[in-house]
Amino acid sequence: MRSTYIVALTALLAGSPAMGQVVIQTPNPDAARHEQRSMQDRADAQWEHQEAQRRAAVGDYQGAAEAQRDAHRDWRDSHREQDRAGDESGAVVIGR
Repeated sequence: MRSTYIVALTALLAGSPAMGQVVIQTPNPDAARHEQRSMQDRADAQWEHQEAQRRAAVGDYQGAAEAQRDAHRDWRDSHREQDRAGDESGAVVIGR
């Protein structure tokens, strides 16, 4: 009975590669910082958008356009930080 298990284990090990690919992934230490910055940029964008609406309501269209540009820039920065939080993984691939 033991010899059957030994033969089966030997066949399994002989039929498979010794090490195809090993992925070691560590947590990204900067992900929390990028996520926090992304949330702050999102809040800034929301505030700037509201400021643009307030300025447009009182007739300050030039100021509203400027505030809207600032809001757009903050949204873009937020997305950039969000991408950085996800892209910078600590993965190390060993193998082929």
